[in-house]
Amino acid sequence: MSAPWKGAYRMPSSTGNHMLDAFSPALRAAIVDAAEPVSLPQSMSLAAVEEPPPYLYFITSGLCSMVISMQDGRTAEVAMCGKDGLVGSLSLFGPQCCAAAAFMQIAGEGLRIPRRAAETWFAQSAEFRCRVLTWAQMAWNVSLQTSACGLLHDAESRLSRWLLMSADRTESNRLYLTQEFLAEMLGTQRTTIATVASSLKRKGLIEYVRGDVTILNRPGLTDVACECYQVARKGIALLYRV
Repeated sequence: MSAPWKGAYRMPSSTGNHMLDAFSPALRAAIVDAAEPVSLPQSMSLAAVEEPPPYLYFITSGLCSMVISMQDGRTAEVAMCGKDGLVGSLSLFGPQCCAAAAFMQIAGEGLRIPRRAAETWFAQSAEFRCRVLTWAQMAWNVSLQTSACGLLHDAESRLSRWLLMSADRTESNRLYLTQEFLAEMLGTQRTTIATVASSLKRKGLIEYVRGDVTILNRPGLTDVACECYQVARKGIALLYRV
């Protein structure tokens, strides 16, 4: 594993997506040949609840959130995917549809492939299947950890953890996120986000102006973040050996 990152990590990439880069040249070329480059504006839906997605997405920039919505309208993020994985991969594992909606949290771009093509690769290519399952295992472990995080850790450490995870997956210390959006992702009140963000700003850890968040002091923010960030960071590091 590499030395601690001085900033958001940046891995060498030929396609912009690290899972896609990890495939053998022949498989990667076949996937890219079947893929369609697409723009992914903020709030764009990539997968609906209880519906098999027509496309799966290799995100090359931006960030996607998987979100659970309750009957009373409250929402909370249960997983995220950026340049590290494949959005919609759960649809390859069996007949049950995902209970979470997937949408772009931070605008970006990506390569989309028809789900039917992905199903064929998943069934016929051990390489494709192994890589997707390994990423899904990592994402599942992070989701388990952050579920406990939401119950046991305070808002400041959770927000710090979430900002760092988002920065890792976008490979940028600058994020465009409103207080309302952050509150929805963390399942808390907007006033709580405002209070916590102001505290982090006073400590010189972030700059936050009208939905524009910049991480100024990554080591300091890491110190404030709960232990759950290290679980998420280790998962990515082991997955791609960064």
